[in-house]
Amino acid sequence: MSLKENLQAVASAEIKDRNFVNHFLTFRQQRGEKISDPDVMAVAGELLSIVWRKALKKGTTLDKFTEVCMSRLSTKIADDEFESLLQQMYFDNNAKGLFQVSPEFMLFKSGSASSGNTRHVGTVLGNMLLSRPAVAQGSPENLNFLEAELLAELQSSITPYSPPDATEDYLPFMGEVFAEDLALLCSYPGYMMQNLKAFVSLYNFLYSAQLAMNLRSWRKEPSSKPLYFIMDTERASSERTYVREALSSLLDYVEDLFPVLSALEYLNQPESKEATRYPLWKHYQHTRTLSAEEVREINAGLKRFLERYRETRGREPWRDELRTSEDIFKAIVTTAKEIFSQARSSQLTVNRKVVASFETEVARHFIQNRKRGGRVLIMNQDYLLLLTNLAVGSREKLQYQQLIEEFKRRGVWFDQQSQQALIEFYERVGNLERMSDSGDAVYVRKTI
Repeated sequence: MSLKENLQAVASAEIKDRNFVNHFLTFRQQRGEKISDPDVMAVAGELLSIVWRKALKKGTTLDKFTEVCMSRLSTKIADDEFESLLQQMYFDNNAKGLFQVSPEFMLFKSGSASSGNTRHVGTVLGNMLLSRPAVAQGSPENLNFLEAELLAELQSSITPYSPPDATEDYLPFMGEVFAEDLALLCSYPGYMMQNLKAFVSLYNFLYSAQLAMNLRSWRKEPSSKPLYFIMDTERASSERTYVREALSSLLDYVEDLFPVLSALEYLNQPESKEATRYPLWKHYQHTRTLSAEEVREINAGLKRFLERYRETRGREPWRDELRTSEDIFKAIVTTAKEIFSQARSSQLTVNRKVVASFETEVARHFIQNRKRGGRVLIMNQDYLLLLTNLAVGSREKLQYQQLIEEFKRRGVWFDQQSQQALIEFYERVGNLERMSDSGDAVYVRKTI
């Protein structure tokens, strides 16, 4: 369904008593669950299924596949002891050995998420890939006879991927680099399998952080907002304002996520399974393309929704003049924030739990307490090397300042002091190439 159809339906949307966010957000409040990372294998399976446009045929399970493979190989290897060894090598321990053979076996993990946390991460990150071209998968290297047979059997169980309900990408700039980076990993299957957990963790955090920082700028298409990190080996001295304030500023933005996205749900026909879900900024920009008569119709419906939204949630009627679509969207956003900031309310409690979930679940690998230096955003060496390889991409090397710009495209910013520390780090690693003493002639090579 179109943006116009969604906006036309807003006036009659049922205002619910409960709070809900079903789209765009990768995390939720923890409901008594132990804080844990998402099941990376399940998330990766979902992402690879989308990016390759492949899925398993209906009814294909890992257990059935195991039986077929053992039967296939038993006709070629008549040795009971070897069959037992084969079972141990590839199919025992939840088929851990099988997933190391080729990333293509990760298709068995698609749709296997057992927790809401994992499903949200896979769905939201996957939405960034749906509107982008399919990616060719790299061929695994050094397969032995048995592994080649397993992979050949898998091919007979694969069918074209059928996309789920449509949800537009909220952060197109992030979706672009995410697709680029996943495509690069697909061309290095071995490296991808080694770094899947870090890759998912990194993009879950970068997406969530940039979503929060762009949510207030709903009048225009999102862009990479400055978010400053330091290396985990650096000092966070008091004069480094950008570094010292990065985390506190980010958490202030995160407080808007659940309130604003919960209001956005009503603009996207929450009761309709056929409706396409659009970002808030697209809704507003769409109103600027309509005729004067269409704008009057849409604005009237939005005003009715605002009145009912405030009444149902116990707020006084909106008193400021609402002359334009921008005025109304601003009032809806302000109302959502009011609802979730009332002292001693259940909504405030919910939102505080959501912010806490962001800190303890999404951002925990990127926050470090420097005691006197306060809490800062850090990038450890493992994440930094992964990020560097992704930024260099298909090239063998990249000029240093271009590398810094590629980091910014992904939502990772470094101040001048950190940029110097990065050069020293690359020198230690051995992937820095100086063509001259000029800073413009410094290149960084990838380590894949």
